Amino acid sequence: MDREIDRLTKKGGGWLQAAQILSRRVNGTLDWEELGPSGSRYQIVGSRGEAVLFWDSHLKNRIVKLRGREENGYGTAGFGCILMRNERGMIGYGPGTISQALERERLSWVHLGFGCVFDDVIGDVAGLLLAQAFISGSAPTEPEIRAWMIEHGWESLEETRDVTVTLRQHAWRRGKIGAFDANETNFIKSDVDGQLYPIDLIVWTIPE
Repeated sequence: MDREIDRLTKKGGGWLQAAQILSRRVNGTLDWEELGPSGSRYQIVGSRGEAVLFWDSHLKNRIVKLRGREENGYGTAGFGCILMRNERGMIGYGPGTISQALERERLSWVHLGFGCVFDDVIGDVAGLLLAQAFISGSAPTEPEIRAWMIEHGWESLEETRDVTVTLRQHAWRRGKIGAFDANETNFIKSDVDGQLYPIDLIVWTIPE
């Protein structure tokens, strides 16, 4: 927890704001008391973008991801970003419902061969828990990611004008399916087999 507050603090806003982000997210969806004591089953390992990540000390081969409603501090991602067209007709991100979040994971398995599986719904649909296999490794380089995407038949959308400018560099397409946010924070290069695993790309049908 302290390490995560330190990481968020370095991004600006001070330690108090960082602590508020974490506590609001977790307290809005889970019982904090079970997470706080030393030796508890779930330990916070990260909080960025769409989710809070937990290490499961009982099942050490998985990572648990908690996504939640905007009013609980999860930004505008809802239960996970999907692709939508904005008011100018450009492809960008929009908040997904629980059913859309699960469909996104299904598409990830089909088109990337890796993703999350459903674990549970928290409270009165306040949060969504997803589980993902833990891959021991490190972040690959941008050239390695680019080579992996091309090898698997994806076409870069870097020069595509109808994709929001800030998303183009890491946006790809294969047929009618888009794979966005393909950067070094969303891939793991395995220590075991040296292969790249896409752990958190936004996979969705390209909006018409």
